Amino acid sequence: MKPLFQKLVKQHQQRVYSQAMFILSDQGDAEDATQETYARLWSTMHEKEFDAESAKAWLLHVVRNICIDKLRRRRPQSETELDDLENHGSHSKPVAQLMTKQMSAWLNNAIERLKEPYRSLIILADLQQRSIKEAAKALDLNENQAKVYIHRGRKQLRGFLQGTEL
Repeated sequence: MKPLFQKLVKQHQQRVYSQAMFILSDQGDAEDATQETYARLWSTMHEKEFDAESAKAWLLHVVRNICIDKLRRRRPQSETELDDLENHGSHSKPVAQLMTKQMSAWLNNAIERLKEPYRSLIILADLQQRSIKEAAKALDLNENQAKVYIHRGRKQLRGFLQGTEL
């Protein structure tokens, strides 16, 4: 069991962490969510048999749920301020960095307004460049449902983003 666990961690660690990081936008919380995901994998390994595809889908599903729980426990956060730029060191183009940060916050806020499963599908398919098949499997949907939900999610996202100024 230990070699299989190590293999699964090594294979999927970056995907699990990057999904947690994207959803939570906080390194510490993403690390915690990743660790909790692998703790659940360890405790579940004696009950389930995993192959490469089912393990990946299961891990992405679990980390997504853990991240959603973490977001529910968070208090609403204030808008990004200029002081945050100082925490990232000095850069040659602070205005460009500020614009990038503002655009990222703007897009993240719009994505956060999407309801599930639209939000998760947009994250998986559009931002993480996963196939429709992979995204559908991670969310326990069939491919046709995933296609419809992605279409609806993109339509809602366009509506949220129209009229918003940078």
